[in-house]
Amino acid sequence: MLFGAVAAYLLLSGVNAWLAARPGAVGDHRLTLLVAVGIGLHNLGEGLAIGSAYAVGALALGATLVIGFAVHNTTEGLAIVAPISRYRVRPGPLLVLGLIAGGPAILGAWLGAAAVQPALGALMLGLGVGAIAQVIVQLVPSMRDRGGRVLHPRGIAGILAGMILMYATGLLS
Repeated sequence: MLFGAVAAYLLLSGVNAWLAARPGAVGDHRLTLLVAVGIGLHNLGEGLAIGSAYAVGALALGATLVIGFAVHNTTEGLAIVAPISRYRVRPGPLLVLGLIAGGPAILGAWLGAAAVQPALGALMLGLGVGAIAQVIVQLVPSMRDRGGRVLHPRGIAGILAGMILMYATGLLS
């Protein structure tokens, strides 16, 4: 799991550096793509959990996971588009971002159903952890207030509201 987390974190750091070096790379659009890729790696682990549940015959668990992940992926979609919310974006690029972020869940479900392997599961979950850690590192600068503080009252309220919402959606699944 640790290997997967470090690999995903480093992979996304490399993607960020590569995107930053490209001529004409706009920071907000680069951040949006990076968040979509990070969430895609995270969703690979979610798909693995769904596929594994179906593979062992836990159909009710698999269906519950699908519903729970669908509910909480709505907030992930908001994290993807937030950096570019001030721009007019055509539907095509938004669809591509959705496929980048959501497509790996399908691959993960297929892998989870085809190969019930604890080591593979740990690697995939590690990829998800490292990817989300990189997404957090990328999003923190945009959370700063005018004084440069990340943990200002509105920021703390937003983080707590997100945690409560995530916990509540976890109870539903």
